[in-house]
Amino acid sequence: MAHKTTEELIAEEEKKGEQVKARMAELKARQKVEERKRDNHRKIIVGAAVMAHIRIDPRFRKDLQNALNRAVTDPKHRAVIPDLLDEKAYLQAMKAAAKKEAAEAKEAKEAAKTATEPAPPGNTPAEAPQQGKGEPEGPVTA
Repeated sequence: MAHKTTEELIAEEEKKGEQVKARMAELKARQKVEERKRDNHRKIIVGAAVMAHIRIDPRFRKDLQNALNRAVTDPKHRAVIPDLLDEKAYLQAMKAAAKKEAAEAKEAKEAAKTATEPAPPGNTPAEAPQQGKGEPEGPVTA
């Protein structure tokens, strides 16, 4: 077996170095994705806690409204959270949500009621005419 030249050894080591750099870049990219997922998850949890707390603490809600009005200046972002920027809009949104919830509860109650009621006579499968048995329906042609 022939020995490799110094140039060949250098080329191999350079190739290994490039492979290590590529692998490091891949791992760093994966780490950024994981950090972004973790950060988004944290924001969702904190946001949900804040949204729950503004319903039970009017002073906290007012402080949040003040903070958001100072911090959120982009009109497209403000358009997403009007109920969090203004007390009147918040109360209207809560009233609309309660109305919607009541309508959905009523609809669910009615659906449950009709599901438990017996079917009217003549419409049950046992009483319905069965095709292929007994006399054929309509005129018979030979």
